[in-house]
Amino acid sequence: MAIKLSLDSTKLYVLAVSGGMDSMVLFDLFIQYKYNFVVVHFNHQKRTESIKDHELVQSMCRAHQIPYYYIKLNIDEGNFQEISRNKRYEHLESIASKLQTNYIVTAHHLDDLAETILMRFVRGSNLLGYAAIQPKTVIDGFTYLRPLLDYSKEDIKAYQEKHRVRYLEDHTNLEDTYLRNRIRHHIIPILKKENDVLSHFKNFSTQSFLAADFIRSQTTSFLNRDLSFKLDAFMSLHKAVQMDVISFILEKLNVDKTFVKISTIIEQLNSNKPNINITLSKKVHMIKAYNDVYIHNINAYNMESMPLRLMISHNKADLSKNFVELCYNKLDFPIHVRKRQKGDKLHFTFGSKKLKDFLIDKKIPLKKRNELNIVVDSSGTILWIPELYLNTTLGNEHKIYISLKE
Repeated sequence: MAIKLSLDSTKLYVLAVSGGMDSMVLFDLFIQYKYNFVVVHFNHQKRTESIKDHELVQSMCRAHQIPYYYIKLNIDEGNFQEISRNKRYEHLESIASKLQTNYIVTAHHLDDLAETILMRFVRGSNLLGYAAIQPKTVIDGFTYLRPLLDYSKEDIKAYQEKHRVRYLEDHTNLEDTYLRNRIRHHIIPILKKENDVLSHFKNFSTQSFLAADFIRSQTTSFLNRDLSFKLDAFMSLHKAVQMDVISFILEKLNVDKTFVKISTIIEQLNSNKPNINITLSKKVHMIKAYNDVYIHNINAYNMESMPLRLMISHNKADLSKNFVELCYNKLDFPIHVRKRQKGDKLHFTFGSKKLKDFLIDKKIPLKKRNELNIVVDSSGTILWIPELYLNTTLGNEHKIYISLKE
């Protein structure tokens, strides 16, 4: 049994070893091939006999003069499987960083791949998720290597027996508490009786990954760095790329994603409504404003929401450059600034128009409409909307100069 993955003997590898058969076989292979590596062992403190795993792995490292890192995890709440996996990766990457290496090696094998694919079928995923585990994956600058991924549990068992590799069995692996164990004990054995099923899982994984990788390359070249995009360009994309664009955005925003959620978002974007606010989470919304689609963080610091001061003078020299000249015969003072209100009207020399209709004609996005600063007199007559409107129907006997200042 050989490690097919091409490894550089001059590099340093961080090897995760649990003390079970798979990782102890991998440990033995690294010794045989004389690779330069360190070992990291995690104690989840869920079994009284877990100290024996530590003692076994530590003794093997001492016998072969391999640097050994022992880490205790303390997880009492939440999804134990998910949290412990994330914690292990955090520690592995931390140790790799300290040792100035990017390479992390795990003992995942072909049965693990089949189990993971079936788990994701049960729980739901996207194309990349169904591809499951790959021999080589780069995450945040770290390269995860899985040299045993071409080998079944039977292959590993045969190697262990032939080379008399010491290992310990975790009794919780024999229980049906977790979905992975139920699939391992009750589904995989049945499937293995039908043809060469593990190789088919491997082919499925490879093809799914290649397809997902190509689609993801289309996604990343399409999206702007701030995750915004033009709606017409989005709708011209292949449906597979459309779905991956939304999936990618949700991933980047750490928002849970499902096939139904992604499909619903695309349906909303494709609706005839020019302005839509799509809630992705409590903190993040997706905004459709005519042909623009962008992400809005509702907690982000927003200069437009800061209160403004209304400056009024009969001498324009008293004001900044950004002022307007308002002519009038009579005004109901005081003048103040507010946001738009239901029933607002604008007055022109040709008549009046509802502010709502005016803004729609101008194709002002809904979000910007709600942020507009509107200068009115005490009777509610709209005098000025910066960059959009100035009331010229008030006469010309007097004039004042007005501006808004932060």
